[in-house]
Amino acid sequence: MRNTYRLTNQRRLEDVVESKLSFTSRYLRLGFVLAAGVAACLLGPTTARADLIISVQSVTAAAGSSANGIDVELSNLGPSAVTIGGFSFGISIANLDISFTGANTSTAAAYIFGTDSLFGPILTGPTSGQSLATSDLFSIPFSGITLDTGTTVGLGHVLFDVSPNAASGSFPVDLALFPTTSLSDESGNDVPIDTLSSGRITITAQAVPEPSSLSMLLSSVGLVAVMVGWRRRAGASRTSTVLTEATVPF
Repeated sequence: MRNTYRLTNQRRLEDVVESKLSFTSRYLRLGFVLAAGVAACLLGPTTARADLIISVQSVTAAAGSSANGIDVELSNLGPSAVTIGGFSFGISIANLDISFTGANTSTAAAYIFGTDSLFGPILTGPTSGQSLATSDLFSIPFSGITLDTGTTVGLGHVLFDVSPNAASGSFPVDLALFPTTSLSDESGNDVPIDTLSSGRITITAQAVPEPSSLSMLLSSVGLVAVMVGWRRRAGASRTSTVLTEATVPF
């Protein structure tokens, strides 16, 4: 009887131990699975999103020049494409001898909306001389342009004049922060911009105009006339001297 009791208690103990080990094993496996999931979230890629950069070109212009151009561009350097349905940007410069006068879609890189621009080709917005802001939308509602990875497009070609009294030098052109400079998708939701990159306008000394071909020709004709006149006077003087000597009696 005692032996039977002992065997029964031993089996119960073994069952309890086995149950606890099984319970512990299951939770250890669950812990490993959760840990692996957390590691994948931390180390693996997050939701794919494009790395978008809006930048201003750097250009050179002469003092006293007008209708110069500088482009604002959008680049997608991320791993995935992104759809853009609208944009806005603002630029400014501290140099009072440089004045922004307008903006249009005639960018060196292909314009972002091509012929589907709602406001183009003239994009001129509020301007105060040293600052300018503008915007545009894709002309088809609830749609946009898909910007593939590695693609650069133009957002605007900004025109500016330089005063004749402008000093030579290089001057930064800065982009305004959000919300003046912003992107939106086809539904009007904000598309984050990763980088705003400033450009520069370098002013060179005003070029001295070269003499025109006509003025050079007139100068040559005048010089020839002077030489001809001098030779005639010299010839007349020699003739007069010879005649005088011939009439003197010996």
